[in-house]
Amino acid sequence: MLHPLMARYQIHVCDGPSCGVTHGSEALVERLAAAIAEDSDLRGRVGVRCYTCFGRCDDGPNLFVQTLAEGEDGDDEPEPEVLETQRGFYPGMDEAKVLQVLRQHCGRGRVVEALVDEY
Repeated sequence: MLHPLMARYQIHVCDGPSCGVTHGSEALVERLAAAIAEDSDLRGRVGVRCYTCFGRCDDGPNLFVQTLAEGEDGDDEPEPEVLETQRGFYPGMDEAKVLQVLRQHCGRGRVVEALVDEY
């Protein structure tokens, strides 16, 4: 396993009708992108993109932190088995929570146990 400061991550933020329109996930994408751009340790290792829908609309806004394998392109939506096997699904996000996930999960390589849920 890679050292947490070398691992690469892709954060997928739901922008489906519920998370995007009702819960305002677009603002979370913008906040994450800005925080990543401001942090030299995260810039180049962590990306953020919109995801179609996780199917957990009542829990939104939702995001998934995907640990990327060497050479893996983070621009593609993760396969269902990735969502089911990697521990990185975070429901009910707000700005404070996404920044905590960014710092701890992506920055230190530690899942935020208080916030993560099974997909």
